[in-house]
Amino acid sequence: MLFKFTIYRIKMFVRDKLALFWTIVFPLLFVFIFCGILGRSGEFKLSVALVIEDSGPIVNELVQGLEKGGIFTLKKGIDFEEAKENVEKGRIDAILVIPKNFSSSLFAGGASLIVYYDKTRTQNAQIVSSVFQQLALEISKKTLGLKKFPIEVNLEGITRKRSIENASYSAFFIPGALTMALMAMGLFGVGGGIPREREKGLLRKLATTPLRRLSYGLAFVFQSAILALLQAVIIIGIGASVFKVNFLIRPLDLVIILVLGGVTFASLGFLIGSIAKRSSSAEGLVNVFYFPMMFLSPVFFPASLLPPIIRKISNILPSTYLVGVLRKSLIIGSSFKQIFPDLLGLGAWILGTAILASFIFRWTEER
Repeated sequence: MLFKFTIYRIKMFVRDKLALFWTIVFPLLFVFIFCGILGRSGEFKLSVALVIEDSGPIVNELVQGLEKGGIFTLKKGIDFEEAKENVEKGRIDAILVIPKNFSSSLFAGGASLIVYYDKTRTQNAQIVSSVFQQLALEISKKTLGLKKFPIEVNLEGITRKRSIENASYSAFFIPGALTMALMAMGLFGVGGGIPREREKGLLRKLATTPLRRLSYGLAFVFQSAILALLQAVIIIGIGASVFKVNFLIRPLDLVIILVLGGVTFASLGFLIGSIAKRSSSAEGLVNVFYFPMMFLSPVFFPASLLPPIIRKISNILPSTYLVGVLRKSLIIGSSFKQIFPDLLGLGAWILGTAILASFIFRWTEER
């Protein structure tokens, strides 16, 4: 009977247009708006660190030519180690090193330079190399009267360190959008659905059947777990295909996170549905939980931007636990041991809300 009622719950959820809007359409609107605006730059301009180890008129002309080109944002006056760290953290795209004795080697016909680039952005290295080769050829023709290109460009890849801070905004926000979707599914779908069924007399009828309160609650749990996986496929799939986000997906870990996240908000929604006897009061309660959690948690922006007092409140919210563990798993590829404390936080919310709901829930409006 539990299996049949779970299937029934999923069908009822799919038919609920308002719940579908909040759980699928609303988060996707934010994905396209925020990732479209903040996740992409309208102006193509590479950030290149220029490490100059030589001097002379040839080097000066090369630097001036790069500055006039307008393709690069040049960062000068930093050493190689600092520039390399900036590439690893995603702050700059490439490093152009003009080595010692470059000018003298150029006159001898065998100069070389090195372009260090972010391995995740190979195309940037090709752009830097191509522009510099063309510029150097023009200068060498004008200065030395050479007809062939006398410079060899060596490309060296640098592995970019994966961290939440170094991630693109699209990679940062997709886990936040998924958190919004799971919150909406539990709060609007479950929290708003129970009072509506109570008003229609469905719960009164169910009370006369062999269906126990535990089975009724478990049906919502299974519904939330199944739909959480579907939401993840849609939102993560759009992030990967449309916004080209490269997530590190550990299938088993991700399933555990999604199931726990879905059950967390389903349990909270069940508590709201148990407290609110009518759908009108349920809508108000749902909004009291949903919007503060959406804006107080680091869904849109890092928690470091929040005031210290607000951050303390944010740290105990289930939405903060969920968005944090999703980012650690999808962006960094954290191990299960590293994300376990966040999963414990979600588990504590499940346990607390489930216990409260078990004491409050009634089939009818009467106490």
